[in-house]
Amino acid sequence: MTSQPRAFFTLDFGSSTTSVAIFGHVGGRWRLIAHSSGPSHFDADDLLRGLMAGIADTDPALLVEMGAEEDAGVDSLVETWPRLVARTTPERQIAVIAGSRRQRRRLETAAARAGWIVVGGCADEDDDLVLSRLLLSSETTAVLLGADRTPGGDERRHLPDLVELVAAAIKQRPELTLVLAGGAAAYESDFVFVPQTASASGGHPGQAPSDNKTQEREADLPADEAPPQTKMQSRKTAKPPAPSDSDVDVDADVEAGSNVDGVSDAGASVAEDDSRFEPDSVEATVDAESVANAEPDPFITAHLPTTSGPIGLTFPAADAPAAMTHLLLAPDPEAGLLPGDALQEVLEGLRALPNDSRLGVARSTASLAYVLDRSVQTVEIGLQSGLIARSDTYGQGHFAVKSSRTCLVSGSFAPASPSEEVIDGVLSWSTMALDRHRAIDRLNDIRLLPWSEADGDGAIFRLAAAKAAFGRLIEAMPELAALASPELVVAAGGIFASLPPAVVSLAVADLVQQPGVSQLAVDHARVLGPLGAIGDEDERRNLLANVADDILLPLGALVTPAGVRPGKTAGRLRLKSAAITSEIELHPGAIQVVDLPPGRAAHADIEFRDNVRLGKRGHRFSADVGGGLSGLLVDLRDVPMRISDRPDSRRAALETWQRGMWPEVDE
Repeated sequence: MTSQPRAFFTLDFGSSTTSVAIFGHVGGRWRLIAHSSGPSHFDADDLLRGLMAGIADTDPALLVEMGAEEDAGVDSLVETWPRLVARTTPERQIAVIAGSRRQRRRLETAAARAGWIVVGGCADEDDDLVLSRLLLSSETTAVLLGADRTPGGDERRHLPDLVELVAAAIKQRPELTLVLAGGAAAYESDFVFVPQTASASGGHPGQAPSDNKTQEREADLPADEAPPQTKMQSRKTAKPPAPSDSDVDVDADVEAGSNVDGVSDAGASVAEDDSRFEPDSVEATVDAESVANAEPDPFITAHLPTTSGPIGLTFPAADAPAAMTHLLLAPDPEAGLLPGDALQEVLEGLRALPNDSRLGVARSTASLAYVLDRSVQTVEIGLQSGLIARSDTYGQGHFAVKSSRTCLVSGSFAPASPSEEVIDGVLSWSTMALDRHRAIDRLNDIRLLPWSEADGDGAIFRLAAAKAAFGRLIEAMPELAALASPELVVAAGGIFASLPPAVVSLAVADLVQQPGVSQLAVDHARVLGPLGAIGDEDERRNLLANVADDILLPLGALVTPAGVRPGKTAGRLRLKSAAITSEIELHPGAIQVVDLPPGRAAHADIEFRDNVRLGKRGHRFSADVGGGLSGLLVDLRDVPMRISDRPDSRRAALETWQRGMWPEVDE
């Protein structure tokens, strides 16, 4: 019989930061016990030992309740307790080739949203020499050749020449992965020389070498009472065989029709019937010979206690190689519920490591939407790239979740090669007067030394860089403008965790310009990525139902009306809670803060002078709001935010709002 662990670790290996956390089953449910982080060169086991030593010194009984033997040492527990591991996938470049400029832009958009560095060309504008340089560049690791499902005349006449050019390039560079999208899949037979399966000794391009310290371990600990169940009944999962202690050196298992929350396996060729593509489900098919020759991924299984029996906590080994099929067939760039969704999911599966942290954040966002029964929007900004993910429940009983996401290299707070648009964005959010050259130097300094200058002027510049990256993610996901304001906005990533909570709330108010009422939170322990590595959706939901209050630090609530006209007053707000009732006058053009501490719920009655839009249009509105570290924010700067385009006036306005939320910057 499989044992049930009462504790486990989460590890998030980012580009600049390593974050670790300890979860334990105490008091009848799972809880976040402790967490820590440090620069990426820190040893994760040392961070865990420090946390465990602190628990052992302050509350040794807690370790016993979490399943530790009374005489067990810290080193032994660190080595034996199971782990959930997530890693940031290194940046990878894809060459996009198309017959027309129109098609190239569609393909580039799908590839960019999948997290690739994109270089592209088209036969209408570029000659064979230019296209050959893109294909033969040492930085290019994959090629995307695409066309409409039924190519038009502007593409059809170019496709044979492009196929010949790409085939010649791949003969010179057989390590390239080729993706044929849409009508280009009809030329599959021209690439029969391309090997169809991965090398057993290969591994995912850009993947970190094996490290036995970070391999998941099977626990042998006693069971206890069950955590609360979520709406969907949990499934029991069988325990696959555990890997040996030797280095992992096998092909990844690719099953027909398998995917994890909408992310296709890298070795799968997607079915051409694009009418079946939905945001959370992608049909995938593979060559029969590839499946026959493939070996299973290594899996480790631990079990969470439940009322109905053990639930398998199953996740792939951190260093398991991803599938490396060199020829993929993908849908055209217009396929999917939203144009490009289906192709984006295939390209995500090709680019990302099996336990990619940003895709883990997206999966955790979808699970949180289900568990909390509300729309959730997560923004994660890191050094390599950034992510924005939105999940909404729908259908009878809200048993289904609709999700979309964008992962951009340009969503980094310090891109490797900042463009003019990136510099303009940073300068537009900076409250310091900087010239373009100085701004570029500071961005490069942050990229080289991400942990340097985290206070003073450095903190102010980091905030401007984070808001500029936030803005680029919003612009890359235009479908958000048609959606209602998210009920919960989660800020994730090390740069948000290092800023004061009130400043993070201000950044969300500045960028999420959607009329409505939202709760704000931050993933302060950086655990959404590792928890997203749990392969079983029911299991992930059960765990998040337990720990949601622990892992999401409440920042407060945000009220954003649209249609507020200039004047002396905009109306009045009355806030009623169990302890106090307060009333304030609302002033157009300002962002006003009402004290509402964490854990406090209140009812807000708002009466506006003019007809405004706050979810619906009217004069009077009522909403239940929750407290947080920054209280209740009422943003009366209108939607879109009213701010001057003149640099001096814009900086003065931003500084005024920022000083109200961050008074320490003037000390």
